[in-house]
Amino acid sequence: MIRAVATSKNKNHATWLSRLVCVAGILSLLFMGALGAAPVARADAPGGDVTDPFVRLVDIAKPAVVRIITILGGRLTVDFPNGKAVTFPQNDPNGYPLGLSGTGTFISAHGDILTADHVVNPPHDASLDQYLQQTAAQDVANYYDTSVNPGSPLSADQVATDLADGQLPSTASYGTPSSEAYLSTDYTGPLNATSAQDLPSYVHSQVDRIEAQSSFNDRDTAIIHVSNMDDMPMVPIGDSTTVQEQDELRIIGFPGNGDVNMNNISQLLTSSINQIFVSSIKTTDTGAPVLQVSGNVEHGDSGGPALNSSGQIVGIVSFGTGTDGSTSFLQASASAAMLLQQAGVDTTPGPFEKAWVQAFNDYASTTAGHWHKAQQEFQQITNRYPNFKAIGPYLAYATQQAKNEKPSSTSTPTTTTNSGQSSASLSRWIIIGGIAVVLLVVILIVVVVMQRRRGSGVPARTATPGSWGNTANGSLLPGSASTSSPYISTPTSTVTPAAPQAPVQGGYVAPPPGTLSAFGAPPAPSWANSVPSQPAPASPPLSQGLPSNQTWIPPQAGSPPNVPGNSFAPANAANGATSGPLVAWPCGHMNRPIARFCSVCGEPAPARPVIRQYEQ
Repeated sequence: MIRAVATSKNKNHATWLSRLVCVAGILSLLFMGALGAAPVARADAPGGDVTDPFVRLVDIAKPAVVRIITILGGRLTVDFPNGKAVTFPQNDPNGYPLGLSGTGTFISAHGDILTADHVVNPPHDASLDQYLQQTAAQDVANYYDTSVNPGSPLSADQVATDLADGQLPSTASYGTPSSEAYLSTDYTGPLNATSAQDLPSYVHSQVDRIEAQSSFNDRDTAIIHVSNMDDMPMVPIGDSTTVQEQDELRIIGFPGNGDVNMNNISQLLTSSINQIFVSSIKTTDTGAPVLQVSGNVEHGDSGGPALNSSGQIVGIVSFGTGTDGSTSFLQASASAAMLLQQAGVDTTPGPFEKAWVQAFNDYASTTAGHWHKAQQEFQQITNRYPNFKAIGPYLAYATQQAKNEKPSSTSTPTTTTNSGQSSASLSRWIIIGGIAVVLLVVILIVVVVMQRRRGSGVPARTATPGSWGNTANGSLLPGSASTSSPYISTPTSTVTPAAPQAPVQGGYVAPPPGTLSAFGAPPAPSWANSVPSQPAPASPPLSQGLPSNQTWIPPQAGSPPNVPGNSFAPANAANGATSGPLVAWPCGHMNRPIARFCSVCGEPAPARPVIRQYEQ
């Protein structure tokens, strides 16, 4: 009977536990449903892992980055040993066309580009002089061989060395630079042209003016303008004062060392992305704020944007110390902000930028129906901006994915900001919220189970004629489980009951009048006289002998039966007695007989032995 009752209680616990687990599962499914389809594997998707916010924001910014080629004429006057001074090139008054490559970024929808000043206004320094000397070296060698010393020819390399170390004195002069901006393949898509002259007209545009600038020796920042390039992609300017040491930034540029195939114009207009970290924040001797960075920054990246994790420009690649790969410096975007205010540039995103950010964020989303939305939005951009051919792979991929996606008629538009933030971030918060709810449900399960175990009380004992019954919910039921005994002092009340009623048929007795039940209400023993009575035996049967640490106590008139070794008698309860000798429980641990749960493992107390008392 004891095992049967315990099993019933375990079943009740299991039932409650299974119900709570079901609730947790349902909540999890609801959150998964709210998130829509799980993110698909994008290993073959254009743009890479666009679920990474930084990757997505760089992808959005790339079409706005351009390659800037600046050409200026250079002339070199060489003083030969025979006393003659000759200017090279000899037959071209415009000089050698010296081409310098840099990077810029559209910062408005109206053709305004942010770059480094030295990209469009190269300083006339030793490096530029050396470039001119190397360009003129072959012509100088030819003249030397024919007009100065015909019997002792010099190679172009020897001449370049003599010009560099001053053995062959020379003077350089330069004309006015002219710059041209070229859209990258991130906007045009792959190009079939074999030279710059074969490029479509929309791919490049002449820089018609410098709207504001700070020289290389000061803040090395410039805002230039190009014609016939309106409603272009653009990148917002961020606050460089928020940048901290060890922040991760991404630069987009056209490093010269990346030009591995000079005969492929399409590759020359393909940008490179590099990860850099802020090493220190410093100020130059002219007061310009700069960001010292570590990472791969090269010649050709000059003027390129350094993006923060919000997709905003916080730095402009400016200069480095020593060779490539050494310490590099970015002009802080605070300098660019000063020029923007000075030039009055409107940096409000145009229709193209808004549509592009919206479509790409829907492409990168994980909400239900996002593939259909992205497909429709990419198609609208394609129809309106036919020169934006780099969108083709994204449109094709979204179209393919949409074939396997159920359209969502209730989906809401993805909200975006100028910095490229989208509802994908909201989805991440929903995921976090779902995990939190599931964890709370698990905690609830544990708490409920523990509370039910604590409130389960002593398992019901086999009903024995002459034993005291248990109270439960204010009623006295044969064999019912109870959380308290009317003769045990509890935290809520201590009751000294009156003398019990006489034993009734079946051996059960009603609790003394006025005894509180587990819920504070007097029990109602209305059933007490419904069982035929049985006479008590004259002496305790041998099969119910007492343990060695207990003694048989004869009954006393007007008192409830005592249980040896425990404090169940009213006198003990009234005196607050809670002690007793330690006894071994079935779980193997030693406990006080009054204990209701094992103090070591928490197992409920075993059924107490029924000790009958007999009249002498």
